[in-house]
Amino acid sequence: MRRYFIGLIVLTIVMMLLAFATKWAGMAFFAPLPMWLLPAAVLYFAAAYGVQYWLTVTSMNKRPKAFVQSFLATTVAVLFIHIVVLVGGMLSNPAGGKRFAVAFLILYVIYTIYMITSIVLYIRQKGKEI
Repeated sequence: MRRYFIGLIVLTIVMMLLAFATKWAGMAFFAPLPMWLLPAAVLYFAAAYGVQYWLTVTSMNKRPKAFVQSFLATTVAVLFIHIVVLVGGMLSNPAGGKRFAVAFLILYVIYTIYMITSIVLYIRQKGKEI
């Protein structure tokens, strides 16, 4: 689990640097967004996927047979929270709502790929230990 969180911190630092770089470079696509919105989205994804991974791994260690149910339950819960945050971000900045949605979905895909890959590797590692 420690390896996941170290990788999550590194990924978050890289994404924060990219978020600030898009604003500092004056990329026209992200220009209507406030300076704080993209870094806040990056921190949100780091926290959400950190909690989701922790819940998934602890439930897998407690009850391996109920892993699929707990994983799907946390995924659905986090997905609804993502929708609320996405709509809130779009409504908080009407001029750049579409641009925020694009940035949000890019972050969603990146963090989801990282978490799913980490869970698959953890499951394979646990299978070798058993």
